[in-house]
Amino acid sequence: MLELVIVIVIISVTAAIAIPRMSNAGSRYSVDAAVQQLLADVNITATVANSTSETRSIVFDTTAETYELVGQPSPSNPAQNHTVDLSLEPFNVNMLGVSLEGNALDISGHGLLLETGQLTLAVGRDARRVVFTSGTSSVQVVNISLNTPTDGESISIRSTGQSQTFDMSANDAIMQASAR
Repeated sequence: MLELVIVIVIISVTAAIAIPRMSNAGSRYSVDAAVQQLLADVNITATVANSTSETRSIVFDTTAETYELVGQPSPSNPAQNHTVDLSLEPFNVNMLGVSLEGNALDISGHGLLLETGQLTLAVGRDARRVVFTSGTSSVQVVNISLNTPTDGESISIRSTGQSQTFDMSANDAIMQASAR
């Protein structure tokens, strides 16, 4: 009987440690998936801009939690621009703190970013800040831990963690991003 009680206590302690970590894994996955989608779309937009020698834009709408690839047709309705809704599955993220002029990221006909700014994507206490630097073809992603879960309007940062830089001019940028 004593052995059974000890086993139950051990299982309870293990579950108390594992369950919160498992719930955080879901929010980390959502934020990382949204960042990967954004990196892929920036890469596609840069490739299209470079191949057509025309400036292309990605416009962010923080109210609707969406971004639009201007001039790139939607797969479901070619008469409309391709729009990604980050508030829906599989992402379910909040788009916070966009600091780009006109909430737009312009990419030159040479595939270089024409804007400097950042965008923060968050779920609960997990967030990623995506940093764009004008005149480059690279994007930096910074892991952020928030003090409190996001309410869609304010950010209270507890700490920043590891950052990664992705070069959009490299043909394997998406492979590099997904391998990390």
